[in-house]
Amino acid sequence: MDFSSQGSIHEEVICRICHQLLTEPLSLNCGHNFCQACISANESESFFGGQCRCPVCQSPYDPWNLLPNQQLTDRVKKIREANMSSHQQQRRDLCEHHGENCHLFCKEDGKAICSFCVQEQHQGHQIYSVEEVVKECQEKFQVAVYRLTQEQQEAEKLEGVINEERDTWKNCMQTERERILKGFEEMRGILDREEKRELQKLDDNEVHVLDNLAVAKDQMAQQSQYMRELISDLQRHMCEASVDTLQDIINVIRRSEVWTLKKPKIVSKKLSTFRFPDLNGMLKAFKELAEAQSHWGKKLQVLQIFMF
Repeated sequence: MDFSSQGSIHEEVICRICHQLLTEPLSLNCGHNFCQACISANESESFFGGQCRCPVCQSPYDPWNLLPNQQLTDRVKKIREANMSSHQQQRRDLCEHHGENCHLFCKEDGKAICSFCVQEQHQGHQIYSVEEVVKECQEKFQVAVYRLTQEQQEAEKLEGVINEERDTWKNCMQTERERILKGFEEMRGILDREEKRELQKLDDNEVHVLDNLAVAKDQMAQQSQYMRELISDLQRHMCEASVDTLQDIINVIRRSEVWTLKKPKIVSKKLSTFRFPDLNGMLKAFKELAEAQSHWGKKLQVLQIFMF
């Protein structure tokens, strides 16, 4: 392909000998650049008066002192890649069966088609223009991103609430623990086993509640992460949108439409309170029992004396 007539390509990347994109460009002292093969083949033709001369400005140059131009090499590489990508995209937009432009989209089959395809294997299907489908996807994309963003923000808020609940429960447990310890200090001798039993119940309750809150927090974090990934998928697919990826975009949108945040069950803050038994009553009963044991012990001793 002759690139010399293409105004979109700067003259710097065109060889003035072959009029093609530069291949392994070499720079002359005068500043002109040529393909390595072209300037080598031109040396014998431009040799005059014992010197090689530039084909453009006729300035003399030393053929043994030509320097590779890496900057131009990189620019040419990018231009070639861009041309190839554009050509491949144009080929992808053409119908593989009829070679026509795929400007229609069959929602039932989820693929881009041409007008001839409609008359053949897609008769009776829901056919829309690609522009309509793209516009619909863009609208649904905006709705999905907005809704998921709101859900994700709510998930983060609930995660904060769970953290507050966890701290509240820990404080409540600590307060109750101190109250129980203080109460049992007053009747340590006769209620030691009861003290241990109540503390164990409290510890078990604390572990149970905090474990549930930890699970709820993890679930919120997982859902929040899932929504971040879903939002990222939506944004990535729309940035890379093409005819071939329309169905992928539709699938991601459908996933976002059916997604609903599962809110955790917040544990009740109401804490069952241990009620101390009537200490005075227990001590009185214990005293009466001790007196009765002492009374009958003396009676038994007197009886044993009379028997002997």
